[in-house]
Amino acid sequence: MSEKNERRPLPDPASAELRGLISDAETRAVYDVLYQAREEPLAMPAIRERVSALTGKSNLQMDRRLRSLRTHFDVPARRVPEKRNLFVYPLLGWNPDADKRTTRKNIPGSVRALVHHTYGNRCAACGRTPKDDQVKLVIDHMVPLDLGGTNDPENLQLLCDEDNHDKQALFADHQENADALRKSLSLPEVHLRIGELLKAMAGEDVPKELIVLVAREENNGDPTKRMRELRSLGWIIKNSQRKKGRRVLSFYRLEHWEPWPPGGPQAAVVRLERARRRAKRAQKAPSGTDLRSTAVE
Repeated sequence: MSEKNERRPLPDPASAELRGLISDAETRAVYDVLYQAREEPLAMPAIRERVSALTGKSNLQMDRRLRSLRTHFDVPARRVPEKRNLFVYPLLGWNPDADKRTTRKNIPGSVRALVHHTYGNRCAACGRTPKDDQVKLVIDHMVPLDLGGTNDPENLQLLCDEDNHDKQALFADHQENADALRKSLSLPEVHLRIGELLKAMAGEDVPKELIVLVAREENNGDPTKRMRELRSLGWIIKNSQRKKGRRVLSFYRLEHWEPWPPGGPQAAVVRLERARRRAKRAQKAPSGTDLRSTAVE
């Protein structure tokens, strides 16, 4: 957070300043509850209960209210230790670039319908559905708005509440790397996105989950394959694992990198793969066979 916004006091819930920022009364009620609970942040059930008491309403669409608040304020989702599905939501202060942001526009119903159709009404991360698994699905920005994402359909996916909260918590855990994430997420090739993130965090163990988010590949892609491809370009990337409860977490640490090849890493990886296939065919071909006449790329 910038020094300016660290010193900038949060608006009082009843102030004209807050009403000027947030026109929706229910969203201001959510802010009020978070503001009053700054010393001891609340989990979602308690937030819902207190906001319902303030507004007299139960159907509050809390995900949308929080997204609206995050246009201006830093409200991360923080996992409660040892409780995988429980998160608290502290109101930490202003967003660093709050004055430069435009208010988050609601995603049109037609776009929401398109996203549900595209993902077959399934969570993009775990595949669960409301009908079969009783999960709630939300529209998620693959690249978060505060990291340069947009409301374009190509940047939207369906996530269940659990996976959406996990993603929010992961980004919150790496808030100090926001600049590296913002730069990486905007790059056009998957190898560039992963590689530049590793370079920015060189010497640190980068969790696989963060690699997957930056890769932005359908069905979570294959980080192990991408690491192999980067190694084929001369990069040295170490893999390690740690046990956390019942889960085994994977991490990648960059120890050496090479400049990006002319034409980009994707083209270089394709050339290397073609050369590998030709060499493999050459080993299998009978002596005297002219591979140039049989090779098909």
